[in-house]
Amino acid sequence: MTKKTLAVLAASMALALPGLANAGNSDMDVIVDGNTGAQTRSVAVSVADLNLAKQGDLRRADYRLIRASKQVCGYVSGSVMPVTDDYRNCYGSAIEGARADLNTLAQRMG
Repeated sequence: MTKKTLAVLAASMALALPGLANAGNSDMDVIVDGNTGAQTRSVAVSVADLNLAKQGDLRRADYRLIRASKQVCGYVSGSVMPVTDDYRNCYGSAIEGARADLNTLAQRMG
């Protein structure tokens, strides 16, 4: 199983156990995974406050995914260090997976 699958499985298990998770919020999260070398980072991006049927809210959700993808791949705002191929690969994979999950969620909601 991939790390993303394990994260989704863990989130599903948390929903199944009463008192461990707020079911209203977890249904509206997109998991963003970033792999840099041997390190994998994940972050959950909530879109619970957005109406994914509206284009403006969908763009806002995409912006959150962009920021989260940069974060999990180690981007430092204001850094003078050049972007590496490892970062580019990590970011490309992270944003692609997150956008696919967001589109699935938007279709389910709309």
